[in-house]
Amino acid sequence: MRIIFISKNHLHEETIRNNLKDLSEKDSVKFLYSFDEADRFLNEQIVKHQTPVDLIITEDNIYRQRASAFQHRIKEDRGRTYSNRDFNLNSVPVILIVDENENRRAFSYDGFSDTIDNIGIDRLHKFIPEMISTVKTWRRQVLDELDNLGIRNNSGSIDYTYYFSTDRNRSIETKILSESFRQFPRKLRYEWIEFNEEQIEKAVDEYIKELKRASRLNRKNDEKKFHKLFNKYSFLLKRDNYTKQWYEPRMHYNEDNYWEPDYALQPNFNHRTDLSIVEIKLPNEKFITKSKFHPKPYKKILDHIFQVNDYKEFLESDKFQDTIRRIYGFVPTRIEYNILVGRLDDKMNSLSVFNRRMRQMNALHINFITYDELLDYQVKFMERMKLLNIK
Repeated sequence: MRIIFISKNHLHEETIRNNLKDLSEKDSVKFLYSFDEADRFLNEQIVKHQTPVDLIITEDNIYRQRASAFQHRIKEDRGRTYSNRDFNLNSVPVILIVDENENRRAFSYDGFSDTIDNIGIDRLHKFIPEMISTVKTWRRQVLDELDNLGIRNNSGSIDYTYYFSTDRNRSIETKILSESFRQFPRKLRYEWIEFNEEQIEKAVDEYIKELKRASRLNRKNDEKKFHKLFNKYSFLLKRDNYTKQWYEPRMHYNEDNYWEPDYALQPNFNHRTDLSIVEIKLPNEKFITKSKFHPKPYKKILDHIFQVNDYKEFLESDKFQDTIRRIYGFVPTRIEYNILVGRLDDKMNSLSVFNRRMRQMNALHINFITYDELLDYQVKFMERMKLLNIK
């Protein structure tokens, strides 16, 4: 889930992220520290780039400005849209955290989706049910409006047989769906409407079966089998933490030759990075040799490091900025490098040695993610989908 949090204090960031972890991964919470900054972010990111956002949570009385005035500006903004021009900006859900000395009822006519008491940022998780209810209410209204327009099962087109039937609510007014959407109906490309629990469970089950099979065997082409699985179920890698995915983007360093990372992912909000490179390797690979005499990474691990460093050299070079912009549509300034490889037990058994060797090789910029850790991300994504299920 994509959350904008307007906060009074920079020091509370990590505490808030941890309190919202049942709803959102870390890269899906964007922090802003004034209502002026929030206005600019809505203008320059959400509206300009038509970026999705699920929920705004705001504290009150920030630099002597009130959240009610910010909310009023959103509600009165009747012309602009966000999220692929699918939704009206003034429909975005906003939850207010009321100051300790304030009464929640005083804000009942200000148009907030909900108001919650400030019982301490470290106890923000106590209000997860209210946040879930707000988002589910908004999403149910989207489905109701689709139905009112005669669009069934998110088909992207009007079923005129249904549209003219007596089963349909005859009102075609929409508060959330934009005029652009009404004029040009289309499929809504969001994980909460495209996928259900059964589909996600099926995908995770297939991942587990492939992981068990590949861990028993030692076949080089098993990497491509995981590629096929991740392409079939893109949410196994993207989850709800990434907006866009590129598969094997060709990064030409001369006319005839190119580097080709397996995946590139664009996070919802660039908290730590604005592009994430993921290289897929095998789950049965080991990290550190068993030798007691100067244990070191296996040769395959070293090969992977050099491979990713070639990507790094290309992506961080001024020479290739035009090429990078053609591929991704922008030039990333904070890039995360990941290698999916191995199993968690083996990684943990040799973690201190592995980290020391990585530091000695100046390779700490590379994240080694095991297949078990990716499975944990997938399970948490599935749990979030269940929490927010409206079907």
